[in-house]
Amino acid sequence: MPGHAADVAELNMLISHREFDSIRVGGQRVGYAIAVSGLGYMLLAIQSPAGWGQPIWGLLALFALPFAVGILSGNSVSHSHQDPQKAQRFWRSFCIAAIGAAVHTLIGLAITRGKMQSADKSSDFFIYVVVATVYGCVAGLVAGMAGSIFPIARRTA
Repeated sequence: MPGHAADVAELNMLISHREFDSIRVGGQRVGYAIAVSGLGYMLLAIQSPAGWGQPIWGLLALFALPFAVGILSGNSVSHSHQDPQKAQRFWRSFCIAAIGAAVHTLIGLAITRGKMQSADKSSDFFIYVVVATVYGCVAGLVAGMAGSIFPIARRTA
């Protein structure tokens, strides 16, 4: 079958183009997730709107923003219909959101602590690490769940 080899070569080329396109789109989504995380936490750090208060700020910082980051970063993992790689999607989403939330928390704590006039700063490092870890883990869990559960529709053509 002389046409068979040409068909196989064409099919291999189409598969490689599809894989490259999937990797490119995945990379873009990771970039978008990092940008959403960075910009979102920067906006929350500037100043919360006067009427919102702590509950709304907390919902935005620990749930809404990580949810959006999780969907973008979780869907950056290339997957087929048979093997969605939920664990990889969860951990990618977890890491991106947790790092953003932890850095935001560390900066906020450092600024707040700098404004306080206290002589004993010996336990500051421990407090920073514990609070940033807890906030990062909460945001990471929300993002990881969102990224592994909610898929974005893929292009088929």
